[in-house]
Amino acid sequence: MIPAEPPEARPRKGGFAWKSIARSVFVLAALAAAALLISSEWNGILAALIDAEIGLIALALLAAIANVVLTGLSWRALLLHAPITLTARQSAHIFFLGQIGKYLPGSLWSFLASGELAKRAGFPRTTAMSSLFLALLIGMGSGVIIALLLIPQSLGYVPESWVVWTFAAALFALIALPRLRAVLLKLARIDFPVPLTALTTSLALALVAWIFAGVQIVLLSKAIGAGLGWPDLLQATGAYAFAWVAGFLVVIAPAGLGAREGGLIAALTLSIGLAEASAIVLLSRLIVTTADFVCAGIAVAMNASPTAQVSAQHPHQG
Repeated sequence: MIPAEPPEARPRKGGFAWKSIARSVFVLAALAAAALLISSEWNGILAALIDAEIGLIALALLAAIANVVLTGLSWRALLLHAPITLTARQSAHIFFLGQIGKYLPGSLWSFLASGELAKRAGFPRTTAMSSLFLALLIGMGSGVIIALLLIPQSLGYVPESWVVWTFAAALFALIALPRLRAVLLKLARIDFPVPLTALTTSLALALVAWIFAGVQIVLLSKAIGAGLGWPDLLQATGAYAFAWVAGFLVVIAPAGLGAREGGLIAALTLSIGLAEASAIVLLSRLIVTTADFVCAGIAVAMNASPTAQVSAQHPHQG
């Protein structure tokens, strides 16, 4: 495979300026949108924070960051046989910075931003966008299975086995069977080989990412003294997966605003009170948003480091 080559250190006159301005406008717009999103619920968030254990809130933030990082690794696992190799730094910049585009209204901004960042890193824009779409399909499929398996248990019964196992078998068949795998790759418009090992690794990382999302919910529950504890980790994971899928389906809402909160409250109130569930959901929105921007900030800092600049000027060395 060919290593990705960043653009020349001295781009064509005028080209660097407008692209840098566009990237800055994108980041500032995402920051403003996220700030507006948080400010709209700030009174409730502040009320929940007043009596919360800050140490557990910090641990919940670390769990949310782990969820974001594992989601990025789930995407990177698909690029094992991509025509061009991305370094860890380049992958982080493309994925984490691109992801903050989801805070803008619409569902395409994160894909478009990641595609442009990939192009600047010397990686094909279409390859980056299609592989991100495939990672999204894997993440959403695993989330649906987790929700189907775990949410009904909160109601006191095991879900109809044929529903869950039919969906699980369909996802497994799409990944494991060569012909059906080809259909999945065609659906995602993948134009490079993605072996079974890459798909299963991506799926495994997505599942672990969901578990860390559940860990975040349990930690927030413990931070405010709500009824969810570690024995309820699987239920919390299923609740978060259900809410995430619900939020994603509302494509016009930035970061699933409204639908995600409503879905998570509905799932959590199966076990705890409405006030407690609402507090957890508000804190989760703050934590998840912070985690996204922390990861994006670290990616930007890594890309702007002196080592990164040297690598950009001498892409074939090292």
